[in-house]
Amino acid sequence: MQITLEILAWSALVIGLVCGPFGALIPVVPGAVLPVVGALIHKLILPDVLSWWTIVALVVCAILERVVDFLGTLVGAKWAGATRWGLFGAAVGGIVGLFFAPFGLLLGPVIGAFVAEIIFARKGLESSLKSGFGAGVGYGISMAARLAIALFMVMIVLFDLYLYYA
Repeated sequence: MQITLEILAWSALVIGLVCGPFGALIPVVPGAVLPVVGALIHKLILPDVLSWWTIVALVVCAILERVVDFLGTLVGAKWAGATRWGLFGAAVGGIVGLFFAPFGLLLGPVIGAFVAEIIFARKGLESSLKSGFGAGVGYGISMAARLAIALFMVMIVLFDLYLYYA
């Protein structure tokens, strides 16, 4: 029975750590949550291996990843000169885009910002296109940041394992 639990603990940890960075790149998959869940399962089954500081650090990183995911698109649109309507359109477009993954996740905020700028803010075509482009750039930057956070989470766990087994 003990060997089965150990296999389960290590499998959960490895699956969480491997799938976390992929989840940061694949829309709709909660990339930063996977390493947290894997580490928690591992900690509960093998309580002496990972430290609670590692679990706390992973939870903080997962929260940061969610914030980066949400704000990245909005900051990109704002940087490109979007009005409040454009920011609102980018947020709504991002939510609607979830249902049309994978392309909808990138195009949703872009189209949402563009349409909101044209219809509600009554901006010109060039300004609205710029706001939409900014939303797309922001989404791309947030994806890269989410990947970096997921890889950092893997490094945190590997460092903790190194300290335990060294």
